[in-house]
Amino acid sequence: MTNDDNIIIERIRGGETSEFAQLVKRYGPSLMVFVGRIVAVQEDTEDVVQNTFVAAYQHLNDYDSQKASVSTWLQRIAYHEALYHLRKRKRQVMLPLNISDDIPDELPEDTTAQQLDEAIQQLSPEDQMLLQLFYFDGRSLKEIAYITGKADDSLNREVSRLSSQLHRIRQKLSIILTHRNHE
Repeated sequence: MTNDDNIIIERIRGGETSEFAQLVKRYGPSLMVFVGRIVAVQEDTEDVVQNTFVAAYQHLNDYDSQKASVSTWLQRIAYHEALYHLRKRKRQVMLPLNISDDIPDELPEDTTAQQLDEAIQQLSPEDQMLLQLFYFDGRSLKEIAYITGKADDSLNREVSRLSSQLHRIRQKLSIILTHRNHE
């Protein structure tokens, strides 16, 4: 968290509620991109981001700069708001895939960006969000553990679990793309 963010947070906590607009202005665009990659409808994306900021404002006193930066904390809230939204809409598509260690997690060489995007859309919202956080947002596994709210367990165990989960997601994508290329 930047010192500027610390000052803004303390001002808001001290009653200068108009300062919250600075956080919205600073982090709103990146949250729109993050949520928009998962919640495909623009109006729904805007609703999720708005709900994220409402929740952040309501829980501002729960924010701990020792645990995460403001951007990571907001992304954690957005992650849970987006999953709630997707579950509510029952958009989740579960793939009947049996993943084993024998399946490589490399994508076919001739995969286009559009094919990859279409394959990602077939994954569960949780898998889509993990891909978003790790590959597109460049978050570390420790940050992802915090964002997903699963960092309460042993951090090393959670990082290992997330690494394995990302491996299985890559395997799923490989299967989807390989199957698609053989159709």
